[in-house]
Amino acid sequence: MPCKVESTPYGKVRTDALAQLEGSFDTQLLLNAVDTLDRLRELVTTPRFRDDLLRLHGMAHTIVNGAALTAPAGGEAIWELAGALSMELDEILEDLTEAVNLVNRLADLAPEGE
Repeated sequence: MPCKVESTPYGKVRTDALAQLEGSFDTQLLLNAVDTLDRLRELVTTPRFRDDLLRLHGMAHTIVNGAALTAPAGGEAIWELAGALSMELDEILEDLTEAVNLVNRLADLAPEGE
């Protein structure tokens, strides 16, 4: 049985999907997703993050591949640096996953066959 469709100022949408969103969708979460993108942009354009990844590569290259030291030894342990970078990336990934799920809820408004 085809879904009922209604017209909105932004195109036709499935009536049942719209009704579900009207009672449960918080549009503020879309603005939160913009904040997440701003944090991601800041993270990946910050020289510190890039430098930390390069330093981690150098450490790993030394201990995994037996390469010569490229970063001073005796400071931060490789697992400390990896853990800190992992936490930063996990947080962004979690927020991006939430944003994808949120946007998909709006994409589900598409009428059948669209």
